Amino acid sequence: MNQQHPFRSQTVVAVSPHSDDAEYGVGSLLAAYAACGHRVTIVLMTGSDETRLTEAKSAAAILGADLVADPTGRDGGLDVTPARVRWLEEQIATADMVFAPHPDDTHQDHRAVTAITSAALRRSTVGLSWYRTPSSGHAFTPTAFSPVTEYSANVRQRAIEMHRTQADRAYLRPEHLALKDAWFGWLSGHAAAEPLQVVRHQLSVLPGLVDAC
Repeated sequence: MNQQHPFRSQTVVAVSPHSDDAEYGVGSLLAAYAACGHRVTIVLMTGSDETRLTEAKSAAAILGADLVADPTGRDGGLDVTPARVRWLEEQIATADMVFAPHPDDTHQDHRAVTAITSAALRRSTVGLSWYRTPSSGHAFTPTAFSPVTEYSANVRQRAIEMHRTQADRAYLRPEHLALKDAWFGWLSGHAAAEPLQVVRHQLSVLPGLVDAC
């Protein structure tokens, strides 16, 4: 280990409106963080569906992440409430970096999660980046790219396969994910990449991850 830059475990939190959103947007990045020894947590905001909650737990375990879920959050009807903001504040209280969906999104639950996350972090200086979902709008403009390695892509794919109720979703198919990775890789000079729109972060929190471990 480089003694000039001793390892310090980071606490990374991905806020996920539904049980597959974090995997789609930053699944490879989360797998890489976990592989490097960082603590990774997925916060599922719609945890009232027991079947999808079970799938989410299995997927998180494959990524090497913990999972916490809001049992009151309902798919398709997620409201922005003071209680939900306070609950999320507790889940991200020790985070170094938070990832959440971009504000410009055509899905109402995704927009609600962005608003809840923004409110929960209103007094915080922790790192924050928006990730892309299948319903992100044109205002999503990536300003950072996380390289997708063969290892992290494989882990992400195995995690996504745990979401069996979503098997018919075209955007979760391996060929779609590979095209997405290749497109954002081309934009960033990598072979493959996941895009992020940074609100604020410390550059040391986004290393080369697997290659740097």
